[in-house]
Parts: sequence; C-alpha cells; structure tokens
Amino acid sequence: MRLSISYGFGFDNRYNLNSIPKNIQLAVYKSDKFWPNSQEMEKQLKENDISVNVVHLPLDTLRQEPNDIFKIIDFCHSRFECSKFVIHPNKNVRNFVSYYKNYYKQSTNITLCIENFQWRKKKELRSPLEIIGFIEYIENRNHEKNLALTFDTSHAEDIWFDDRTLSYLLRYISVIHLSNRIGRKQHLPFNVSRGDLNLVGFVQKLKYRYHWNGDIVLEYMPEYHEKLFKNYKYLQKLIGE
Repeated sequence: MRLSISYGFGFDNRYNLNSIPKNIQLAVYKSDKFWPNSQEMEKQLKENDISVNVVHLPLDTLRQEPNDIFKIIDFCHSRFECSKFVIHPNKNVRNFVSYYKNYYKQSTNITLCIENFQWRKKKELRSPLEIIGFIEYIENRNHEKNLALTFDTSHAEDIWFDDRTLSYLLRYISVIHLSNRIGRKQHLPFNVSRGDLNLVGFVQKLKYRYHWNGDIVLEYMPEYHEKLFKNYKYLQKLIGE
C-alpha cells in the first residue's frame, strides 16, 4: 500500500503548501496549463526526489483530442515512471477508453483508472459496479488488463462500504481517493469530526483484513489543504509505515 498527497504545479497549483510532499498524485486540472509548466515541474520533482505515484488527468480530458491526452500520459510515464492515470467518467468516456485501448494495446504497465461518482451526479458511468461492468466488457474483448477503478470515498454511498460489497470492489480498485463527507459537502479531511464515514476503520480494514496493495491518495477541497501533511503522517502511523 502506497500513500500520497494530491498536488499540482505552476499555474495549475491550488495547494499552496509550504513544501512539496515526497509522494504525490500529480493533479492536472487543465490540459492547456500542463505543457507551459512541464519543464519547471520536472525540475522540481527531480531536485526534491519526489515520487509520482498517480496522475490525475485533466478535468477537461474528454473534451480534448485523445492523442493530446496520450502525450501527457506518455510524458509522465517516461519522465516520472508513473503507471496509474485517473479519469472522470464524464460524457464521451466510453469513446476515450476505446481510443486508449487501441493506443496502448501493447502496453501492460499503464493503467487507466476510472473514478466513481455519486449516483445523483448522473455521470456517464456513475456507480462502482457500472464501471466494473464496463471494464469487464472492454477487457473481455481486448484481452489487455489495463483498466481499473478509482474509488473516491467521498463520492461513494454507504452501500459500497458494506464488507461483502467492498471485498468484491477491491479486486478492481487500484487507487483510492481518501476524503470524508458530511451530507453533500465532499472532500473533507478523512478523520474530520462528525464525518459521515468511518475512514479510520476503513483504512485499517484495507491493511489488516483485506491486505489490499494499491494507492491511497489524500484529496481535499482547497480550504482543507493545510491538513494534508498532518493527515498523511497520521495515516503512516495508522498502517504502520
């Protein structure tokens, strides 16, 4: 199990942290802001010995030409040795995945991880089971295992934390975005007081009951970014790192 903090660079950086975390999910919010920052970003990552465990692809990915996004994937894979790339299940996700499967048909070390959202959001692929069903359908046709589920805890209804359901989902989950929610307010600190989810117990089960071996990323709203480092250290102690 690897822990990291979501983080961005340059004009794309909303984090305002005092220093760069040693393990990050590289957050790319807008594709047109990636390349102007890429050289300085690469320099900072290498000078500070930062590991990029996951890359969150731009929020406008599905409105771009697929080849433009593949250039970002290839850059991050070659320069930072990152193999996991998160995408939102917005309109056109099915077509994008088809292009992706064709482009990376010879590659087994790059994984596209489709993120779940709450049912009320009405995304193209909303629930974890819809995403898993889509993954199974595509991979049974193409035979390459390079799709997975990103499980965002603050987007997930309570049903997905049932032990029997969770044990099934974990077969497909490669990345977990860890944050809490209170009502409709999402991406709160994972151990926030009076949070709807018991994420301390959730993380302990991942480690000690399920022996899950994926990536956990702390991903908070901007007003809680100052808690990222403290929560990261707490998680390290929680799982005995």
